[in-house]
Amino acid sequence: MKLLLIDGYSLLFRAYFSSPPLTTKEGEPTGALFGFLKMVLRLLDEARPDYALVALDAHAPTFRHDADATYKANRPAAPDDMKTQALRVRPVLEGLSIPYYEHAGFEADDIIGTLAAHGPCQGCEVTIVTGDGDALQLVTDRVRVLLTRKGVSDLQQYSPDGVRERFGFDPLLLPDYKGLRGDASDNIPGVPGIGEKTASGLISQWGALENVYQHLDEVKPPRIANLLREHEEAAFHSRQMARIVTDLPVKMDFEACRYVDPRDDAEKRERALKMIQELEFKSLLSRFRDGAAAEDADKAEEKIEAFVCEWEETKDAAEALQWLQKESQPVAVWWENDVLSFGSAKGALTFTGAPAELRDWLEDGKAPKIAHDAKTLRLMLGEQEINVCGIVEDTFLMAYLLDPAHQVHPLPKLAGKYLQQALPEPPTAPKPEKKAKKAAPTSLFEDEQAQNEQENEAALLMIERHKVSGTYACAMTRLVPVLREALKAIGEVQILDELELPLVDVLVSMERCGMQLDVAHLEKVGEHLKSETERLQGEIWQAAGEEFNVGSTKQLQVVLFEKLGLAKGRSIKTGFSTDVHTLEKLAEEHEIVRKILDYRSTTKLQATYVEALLNGRDKKTNRIHTSLNQTGTITGRISSSNPNLQNVPIRTLQGRLIRQAFIAPPGHVLMKADYSQIELRILAHITGDLPLVEAFQTGQDVHSRTASELFDIPVEKVDAEMRRKAKMTNYAIAYGVSGFGLAKQLGGGSPGEAQKFINRYFETLPGIKKYIDDTLETARKQGYVETLLGRRRPLPEINSPRGPERAGAERTAINHPIQGTSADIMKIAMLAVFDEMRRRGVKSRLIMQVHDELVFEVPHDEVQEMAELARSLMSEVPTQRLELRVPLETDVGVGPNWDETEKIAG
Repeated sequence: MKLLLIDGYSLLFRAYFSSPPLTTKEGEPTGALFGFLKMVLRLLDEARPDYALVALDAHAPTFRHDADATYKANRPAAPDDMKTQALRVRPVLEGLSIPYYEHAGFEADDIIGTLAAHGPCQGCEVTIVTGDGDALQLVTDRVRVLLTRKGVSDLQQYSPDGVRERFGFDPLLLPDYKGLRGDASDNIPGVPGIGEKTASGLISQWGALENVYQHLDEVKPPRIANLLREHEEAAFHSRQMARIVTDLPVKMDFEACRYVDPRDDAEKRERALKMIQELEFKSLLSRFRDGAAAEDADKAEEKIEAFVCEWEETKDAAEALQWLQKESQPVAVWWENDVLSFGSAKGALTFTGAPAELRDWLEDGKAPKIAHDAKTLRLMLGEQEINVCGIVEDTFLMAYLLDPAHQVHPLPKLAGKYLQQALPEPPTAPKPEKKAKKAAPTSLFEDEQAQNEQENEAALLMIERHKVSGTYACAMTRLVPVLREALKAIGEVQILDELELPLVDVLVSMERCGMQLDVAHLEKVGEHLKSETERLQGEIWQAAGEEFNVGSTKQLQVVLFEKLGLAKGRSIKTGFSTDVHTLEKLAEEHEIVRKILDYRSTTKLQATYVEALLNGRDKKTNRIHTSLNQTGTITGRISSSNPNLQNVPIRTLQGRLIRQAFIAPPGHVLMKADYSQIELRILAHITGDLPLVEAFQTGQDVHSRTASELFDIPVEKVDAEMRRKAKMTNYAIAYGVSGFGLAKQLGGGSPGEAQKFINRYFETLPGIKKYIDDTLETARKQGYVETLLGRRRPLPEINSPRGPERAGAERTAINHPIQGTSADIMKIAMLAVFDEMRRRGVKSRLIMQVHDELVFEVPHDEVQEMAELARSLMSEVPTQRLELRVPLETDVGVGPNWDETEKIAG
């Protein structure tokens, strides 16, 4: 007979953090319940137990709390939506006729421990499922533990040998081990100063705590023996706290744990079905339906969720696509793991690879399609020499606009959140396990059998990929109207349709093009940086008076804080911080610090840029293809990765040497077109302050004009120091800098003096003060701010009771309408320039975007045309689109590489 014991709240807790955030139509959270219930039902199906029990923790304090008031005191409170779902566990288990039990004064572990101890006496093989490693002490030859490792689906089985292999001693000794090491998660102290390795060694050598203490004179080193003597009471107390009770003061009724599958009893099945319908777990409904009802439900579900595989690549793929298009437009396209899927409300069609007869449809711009991350889809199918066109919806971009704080928006998470549909994870091929070398096959039959087994495994994996891929494609078609309605509610449909979706074409073109590298120059830069690293290392060693690993935080701590006695800063787990901020503060104390900073900068350039560029380039073309991330920032700016080309230093000599490695191919130049003072121009438009507006409208130097107002003198009498202070203030005030912060930036004077300067600034430019006050008031009321185009930035911390969190949100509230609008302007400009280049049919190519700058690869004979095109469109189109009251100004420069460019007069 079999007995299955499940630690209820342990699985619920795991499910909360690994399941999609589902809710019912009324808004009740159910994601954790869904993951928990799905796991429990799967366990019951796989184990087919005679007896089963879900053990629950009672709400009352346990005997452990009575013994030690600090027990589990360090645990944070559960989230409110998890508490809500925890209250649902008991009625859900009752509705599905799954036995459960709780006992006042004891924990679920103790219920499980008691049943596990008595189960074998009843003739049962016992299986325990939990996320709590404490249960491993219950493992015996007839009691196994399945421990959750990740989420609720990844389980690791432990037998006595498995426990011994992991810890080095028998399961029964785990409480003794905890007595020495403690358990931070339960706030069990153990013996201070004894870690995992020492505790494991002592228990492995001596066994139970009593034996350890009987051999204290033999324990080495003496420091450990002294710790044990000093904390003997804590060790035995901790063991008692960690030991699971196996003899609850109650008679366990095994017959009450007998499990009868609800599907085998009409009354229980009806009750279970009612509960599943109440929770709106649609994917579980067919499990509890019977007869014709189940068949009808499966057919209905198949149309929306399930895989429809009536067509194979050997049949007419074009005809299959026509069948799919009959009921729904547009058609969703999903490509992953060499499986191409097309989905609609009718169902899904999947193909291994991309059938050639579908190329025309995929490349037809008039055939509307849905994608999830259209840029990646286009780039991946581009590797199959298919240029996908006609993408009119992108669920990935829609999700980003709705939730810009997150860069990744997996389709299963979206389906769970917006459709209450649980999508399976895409299957991956299992990693090959290291096996002992087998003898050569003794017959042809044996060899063929092994080959057939491999082919069968591969075929099953591909079938599963087809099923998942088809389900994903169908889900996308259901998501589109839901996400569009959500975008409509926040006024961002126009941003999606007129900005983000069209921008995919631009980014795909830029990534495919890439930037040309001068490999020989880059290799020389690498040699130079290597030489610099060696020189700096030698000087650091000389200053320290010894050789050590400069890259080792631990060794650096010893040299700086112990040997040289420099001031210690922020404390961290491994000692005291040696981060850049700390070292910058110490730079004046000792020459070694500045050399360490230079050493770090040099090694970072070598690894992050020289080596990354040389290794990541296309070896045939010597071009580097960065990824331009449309959803990489919360402000809407485009980011760059693999490698990040936006952070190549521009102000240091070594950084400029690296930028010189980005070159124009023969017969071309690189052209840079960048906005001048764009964020100040946006600020001038938003605030309407006359000095700022007039300065930009008349072409005055805005910082000199600001200084003139601040110091109440004519513009022509403003000196360099006045202009510097005005410039610092112009850029700092609008971002919420305090008097203390401005004093630091200005490089002199007290915070009080700086605050007076700020007050004078606000008197001179009252529109900025009003903008700040109005923006903060609006943000506090509605919980978000917007760009001029309407792009939202949620600010959940704006009303936080925690000062630092609230202050950060306030700075963001002031900054986002400016910085986010700057990002919108750049995207508007990119689209305008790219479309006009395509309309004219020029040979020039847009190849990079960095902050306020566009980079082009331009033939010599198109330089003048491209300069005029970029300058006019980048300045005029966004100005007209946003009806800006100040003009945008674009500077254009050309040169042989990214660093050495000369400005072209316009």
